[in-house]
Amino acid sequence: MMTLRGTRCTIGFRSVYTDGRPDHTGNLRQEDDRPVALFGKKKNSDDSQDTPTEEIVTPSAFSPKKAKAFFDHAETAHDSGNYEYAMQMWLSGLMRDPSNMDSLKRFLRSAEVFSIENPKKGASKEVKSVANAKGDLGKFINSLLDFGLKPIDTSNAIRVTAATAKLGLTEQTQLLGEHALKLAQQDKKPKKDMFIKLLDSFESAGAFKLAAIAGEAACQMDRSDGELVVRVRNMLAQSTMSEGGYDDREAGGFEKNIRNVDKQLELSQEDSASKTSDTKDQLIVRAADDYKERPGDLAVLSKYAKALAERGKSADLLKAMTLYSKAYKESQQPRYRMLAGEIQLRMGRRRIEKLTKMIKADASNTEASQKLQESEKAYHKLEMSELMFQVENYPTDLGLKYKLGKMFFKDKLFKEAIEQFQIAQTEPKLRREVLNMMAQSFVQLGGWEDAAIQTFEQAMEGITDPNSELGMDLRYGLMDALQIKAVKDGDIESAEKADKLAAGIAIQSFSYRDVAERRNQIKALISELRG
Repeated sequence: MMTLRGTRCTIGFRSVYTDGRPDHTGNLRQEDDRPVALFGKKKNSDDSQDTPTEEIVTPSAFSPKKAKAFFDHAETAHDSGNYEYAMQMWLSGLMRDPSNMDSLKRFLRSAEVFSIENPKKGASKEVKSVANAKGDLGKFINSLLDFGLKPIDTSNAIRVTAATAKLGLTEQTQLLGEHALKLAQQDKKPKKDMFIKLLDSFESAGAFKLAAIAGEAACQMDRSDGELVVRVRNMLAQSTMSEGGYDDREAGGFEKNIRNVDKQLELSQEDSASKTSDTKDQLIVRAADDYKERPGDLAVLSKYAKALAERGKSADLLKAMTLYSKAYKESQQPRYRMLAGEIQLRMGRRRIEKLTKMIKADASNTEASQKLQESEKAYHKLEMSELMFQVENYPTDLGLKYKLGKMFFKDKLFKEAIEQFQIAQTEPKLRREVLNMMAQSFVQLGGWEDAAIQTFEQAMEGITDPNSELGMDLRYGLMDALQIKAVKDGDIESAEKADKLAAGIAIQSFSYRDVAERRNQIKALISELRG
């Protein structure tokens, strides 16, 4: 478990029960009447009192075993739809095992669903009571709750990143910090202090490349800060050294990286972009031998599975998928589950390609046509399942939410699509595309033309090239929404705006979609409305 630096906090709870389950206050029930071993001495040392009023949590007392009881209850609560109680249990568990990355992500998942279903409702007193702790751990839990409920708030994201870094949670700091950095970069009123705080957090976590990015953003806001400029240069140098292995102080450092010619040859073969079939066979043999010697080493297992997947024979893919599934079962690390899923999707694509070729060769092959339809349906279902798993386990990756939204849109689940797009729109690189899809979803819902028009207009704000593919798509979509509104409400102003857009699109590309025909319809509508 990650060592926490100087962490101390004080929390209170009202009762300790005797059935081994968390009570309503978020405290772990014991099998006897003793206070939970996680805590220190009671303020009142009278042994006759079973209900301590204030207890101390220290780093040495953290217990993943006790935390698991809370995590199990949290998962059950989430699955049953009680997302608020799930949040309470996740936070209670993280108080006892703050380094549990998987549970952090699952807390964010529960908080996200709770916020979507209850946009105007904050956390209950019971949930807040868990976060009402002092010290560095208390700040971490408190800021995590705020961030979970409002993940697109820049200050919340920066605050939880700083609190996480102070606990020395490296991986968590990088995950939350990347999200915070994106929000800070797109903030309408960015401040130098935002990026300095992120720079401090990334440096503390050893994420020097991210630290340099944050530092450079701060420099752009204050070029006169010479000390900051030097600091950013140091971050860039440290990033280069870390990636190149030059800062390795164990036996030989850089020299260690260039020793062992045979090993370097193996690495060269593994990294080669165009491996020969013999090379692939050799890599599998070596990886299989390593795996036989160390079957419990996940790094060795991953290497073996990767080699099998790269050779890509049908039997190889099945073996690789089995290995990744085994790794996930043993470690509960989502990336192994995702790798297994990617291979399953790859096998599904192969089957579809094979059946497609059969039909091209013989169009009368009805059996192959039937199997192709079934395979495509199964592939889509699997693809949706895999993407939902990724979104669930990587809640701050907005690109995944955008992909999921597009899949919902394709399946005509427009309400669900909008929910994903509303979160994904905070990703600067995807903002216009996301708003475009969200506006189209409003159009398809019916009765939401005003929301669609507003969203299309928002997407077009500040667009540099309105004649680009995306620009044309946005203009056409806005024209369509305005025409629908004009017909529905008898609104001549909307019809005239739609006409102007149609004319502009036609001037740029007369054959663009059905714009010529649509303009004729709009012209006729305007004449009718003018009466």
